[in-house]
Amino acid sequence: MLRHSVIWLLRDTTTAELRVEMLKGLAYLRMECPMVRSGDYGADIFGGSQRLHEVPQAERIPVWRRGAAGPPSNYDVALHLDFDDWSGHEQYSADPAHAAASRFNASVSWDELTARVDWHYDGAPPARRGHVKHVAMFVWADGAAEEAKQRALDAVRRLAEAPGVEAVTIGHNVGRLVSDYDWIMDVQLPDRTATERLLRGPHYAGAMETVAAVTKYEWTARLSHVMRGP
Repeated sequence: MLRHSVIWLLRDTTTAELRVEMLKGLAYLRMECPMVRSGDYGADIFGGSQRLHEVPQAERIPVWRRGAAGPPSNYDVALHLDFDDWSGHEQYSADPAHAAASRFNASVSWDELTARVDWHYDGAPPARRGHVKHVAMFVWADGAAEEAKQRALDAVRRLAEAPGVEAVTIGHNVGRLVSDYDWIMDVQLPDRTATERLLRGPHYAGAMETVAAVTKYEWTARLSHVMRGP
């Protein structure tokens, strides 16, 4: 199965009403586009970029200067759509419903910061309705050694051993856009409490320390949302 994952960072002018409208549009895509086999979407349960907006712009550290300090905030909204193959993905891209949703999403988000990964997975869709999905997308650092990349991937896989974690999936980008991220991690947990405990705990910190050493970590795009799928 081919999964198309996208996460958006909303503009600071985007109201709560516009965010709801965006979420409605994402739900509509799954129902309206017959080539979509399954899907999931949601808003960040920890406030997304709201914390970033609370810091005056003149006092923010620019993303490109953050390095291993990581992203200044979570992203806001995620979408995951599944297709049988690239043919289905291409039909979706040409569908009028997709075009309309894309125009609206671009009007309420920082389109140049939108993060995307197209990736393959086997078996059932990686979703448990009502549970929480923590997603992060990464870009490999220039010149990162293959051995070091493998250590980072192994560190992410070991998150499956952390308390409360139900599943960990890694996907490598097969997309065709120059703006695509290189890979994605998909971590599933039972609820908000378990997710918060993981993100604040030593297992996650250790994994991200290894990942930060071989990625452009300041450009990491991540969020946690309640799953509606598959």
